[in-house]
Amino acid sequence: MVILFISHVHFLREAVAMLFQRCEDIQVVTACSEKTAEAAATSARPTLAVVDSSHPEAMALAAAVRRSCTGIGVVVLAMQEKDEEFLAWADTGIRGYLGPESSIHDLVATVRRAGAGEVVCPARLTALLLNRFADRSAGRTGRTGIHTLTVREREVAELLADGLPNKLIAHRLQVAVPTIKNHVHSILDKWDVRSRGEAAACYRQKIRETSTTADSKPEPEARRSELNRAARSLHGSMTRRQALAPPLIISRN
Repeated sequence: MVILFISHVHFLREAVAMLFQRCEDIQVVTACSEKTAEAAATSARPTLAVVDSSHPEAMALAAAVRRSCTGIGVVVLAMQEKDEEFLAWADTGIRGYLGPESSIHDLVATVRRAGAGEVVCPARLTALLLNRFADRSAGRTGRTGIHTLTVREREVAELLADGLPNKLIAHRLQVAVPTIKNHVHSILDKWDVRSRGEAAACYRQKIRETSTTADSKPEPEARRSELNRAARSLHGSMTRRQALAPPLIISRN
């Protein structure tokens, strides 16, 4: 199995590479930026990416790797165990999450299990994720309609859902970073959510709901055609009945 380790800390990249040299079944390639991560993902075709969450653009790097290598799993090596950070990563669809108390053994075991398709995270964070899912199922995000946002806010929300940080969103939309921060705050307020990760999850959920609703409704033109056919059928049926009915005879006494 080939894994891609992404970190901006040079000695950490070297340490992880040396660690996995002892594992005959695991080969490590490393990267420190979006450019090198995409290149490594394209050339080595790794099964798994292990991402140092302290990297300033960690989520954007994970998204870039996924674009370059379809089907790759992501394991997050967290320097701080924050609930909001975990939920934000969970919304992106990670396979594993290692907190700051994790050991070298935990890292190796998580890589092997995630590489086999399992989802691995601490029990406390699993409970946190299940509670969040229960909140959403109870309708906590019921007020998060896509149409409550402006056109620009929808563009920002879409890029949030792709895992891009403010700096890259600003570059993509060719606006200043403070402008993006204002849009993000507006999205959080309108959708009544507390973090970028929650906003990204709400966006994906509402896109799915909008797509399902659109698919279940007939197109206006098709609906009009259907009604016209029904009207013609009804008219033809009434005409045939009138032609077959016996004449009405009124007798005078």
